[in-house]
Amino acid sequence: MLLIGQRSFFELNILDYENAPDSPSSADRNLLWVALRSGWQHHQSTSTAAILYTYEISTLLDWLRQLHATGRSQGRLVFTEPCLSLECISADSDEFLLQIKLAFEIAPDWHDDPLSPFWLPVVVTRHKLAEAIGQLSDQFLNFPVRR
Repeated sequence: MLLIGQRSFFELNILDYENAPDSPSSADRNLLWVALRSGWQHHQSTSTAAILYTYEISTLLDWLRQLHATGRSQGRLVFTEPCLSLECISADSDEFLLQIKLAFEIAPDWHDDPLSPFWLPVVVTRHKLAEAIGQLSDQFLNFPVRR
């Protein structure tokens, strides 16, 4: 999933499940390794981490679809791991200003303060948001929620 604006971008790709399908707990079976890339001004950063669960990908897709359909989000989207969150700060008929929290193990390389998150602003068009939703939906088909 690539959210791209004129001055910044955020990319999230699902790599694999963290644990085997026969892991004893549902949480273990559904933890995903993801690759993250971010760019802001002239900086770029890449990281990989097991920070999202399959059911959180489903929630993220619902949040993005709601934003695309109505132009309004349901507030800040937070995840089990506190290093990532998304929020729509403003929206008009064709653009959304998203603020993406990157902290701890996924904080960008250029961010010098390990105790505070970096808030990445991304202005994304409605068309690019729709593309990102499609990309993440396609990836999610390969990594469904394990029962």
